[in-house]
Amino acid sequence: MGLLRENFNRKFIATGEVSPPPCPDKTLFAHEVEEMKPLMGRILGVNVVDGPGGRVLMSSLGASIYMIQHGVEPILQQVVRDKNRVALQNDLLSAAIFGIENVLSIAGDHPACPASDNPKSKPVYDMDSTTLIVMLKKLNEGKLWNGKDTNYENKNLNAKTNFFIGASLSPTSSPLDGEIYKVKRKLIAGVDFFQTQGVFSIEPLTNFLNLYEKTIGEKISDKVLVGIVPIWSYGMFKYLLTLPGIVVGEKFLNEVNEARKKQKETGQKGLIEEAGVNLCVDLVDKIKSLGVKGVHIMPVGNLHAMKEIMDKAGL
Repeated sequence: MGLLRENFNRKFIATGEVSPPPCPDKTLFAHEVEEMKPLMGRILGVNVVDGPGGRVLMSSLGASIYMIQHGVEPILQQVVRDKNRVALQNDLLSAAIFGIENVLSIAGDHPACPASDNPKSKPVYDMDSTTLIVMLKKLNEGKLWNGKDTNYENKNLNAKTNFFIGASLSPTSSPLDGEIYKVKRKLIAGVDFFQTQGVFSIEPLTNFLNLYEKTIGEKISDKVLVGIVPIWSYGMFKYLLTLPGIVVGEKFLNEVNEARKKQKETGQKGLIEEAGVNLCVDLVDKIKSLGVKGVHIMPVGNLHAMKEIMDKAGL
């Protein structure tokens, strides 16, 4: 049993994230994985992004295999934007063979989004992210999408997978009603947990949770990991603003801009990173009061900032 599933009943948990390299050289990625290793236990799983913003990177599957072989529990992303049902099942069976259990089912940013480096590539969308959750549940029951047993070539094999299934949640969607019913569909399909996109203020999350409970008549907070992003440079900040679904509150915007201004005036380095960490720590304190399962920290390559948040927030 994986760390995430085994510890999911803890009061407040944290997951992390890594970005696979955009080139064949794994040096920086390998260093990032080594830095993550001592954090396992405090961090219960590490998302491996799969072409965020429609960009070319090492695949989530390849990076996840590398991570699990080096002592870091991955959360494999499967993106329906890029693969049909055959390719998705091929990857999922490969993941299961290597002992990967955590899988996050997501649609993926459209290739034409502003962050993409291949805006003319054609998306696949053979199925949506909710249908992929149904596929994952079928594999856990020992069934392929076509209804055959996963071990139909050899009836002597125990061929059920053991996936712990996650999905995305966007509390800044507009209108919110559509996202509420999407989330309910994912629950019916069999999802085990949700990770939100990066949030920069507590209000959109509170609004979503309250409206979900009012509309559906049930709470969802105990399945939700709230995404937080420590800003560590102005260039990174500008890139985040190009990603779909990212909404930055006025306080966050003002404090990052003020840190940038002070950094330029004084020549002192690290002020933007310091502001980003402090804003996230403040956000974690507020998130804890909502009764959610925990936080999902997306450091965008800056593990120093992630560790600071964890230390200061008591994670």
